[in-house]
Amino acid sequence: MIAAMWTVHLRPSGRRRFTAAGSPFRSRCGYSLIELLVVMIVATTLIVTAIPRATSMIHERRLHGAANHLRSLLRHARSRAVAEARYIGLVFDETEDDPVYSLYADGNHNGIRRADIRRGIDVRLHSPYRLSETFPGVRYGSLPEGADEPFFPGLRIGRSKIVSFSPLGYCTSGTLFLSNEYGLIYAVVVLGSTGRVRVARFRAGRWQPV
Repeated sequence: MIAAMWTVHLRPSGRRRFTAAGSPFRSRCGYSLIELLVVMIVATTLIVTAIPRATSMIHERRLHGAANHLRSLLRHARSRAVAEARYIGLVFDETEDDPVYSLYADGNHNGIRRADIRRGIDVRLHSPYRLSETFPGVRYGSLPEGADEPFFPGLRIGRSKIVSFSPLGYCTSGTLFLSNEYGLIYAVVVLGSTGRVRVARFRAGRWQPV
């Protein structure tokens, strides 16, 4: 009886393979259709669960990268101002919700001023940087409602939106907030008395140094 339920298949190699008779769901690899469906369902569930987390990590890394990029650029401006014994500044603008900033050098020993930029006295040292070109989705942000200022109280980049470094290394105090559509917020903080630049991210209702 038991022997009658199995069919012997001879392969060209001479090996035998046994298949249960009357079992249409058994594939050549030895997996049933039901087993394959279960594996597909589990794999799909894992992928669907992982996508939001992976997406969040990508946007977090872009925001983190943009903040570090600005920190490096501000430090570069300070070093250059000291080395060249003249004011070097970073001028921030926004074109169609796309953050744009440029590096300028003082031409008349009174710091970086928009009036002097318009008259061609303060010269642009580098073509404008655009965050969207390297960090898609990153834009200028704002202080979260009810949140304290990161590190130092009352820091803002002034109306001119210029961070200008002197030949002695001190600069304009200010905070530049960066955010994205997912509600993530970073702050690039410049302390004028020392020219030091720090980065923080807003998470769980408080600022965390980065």
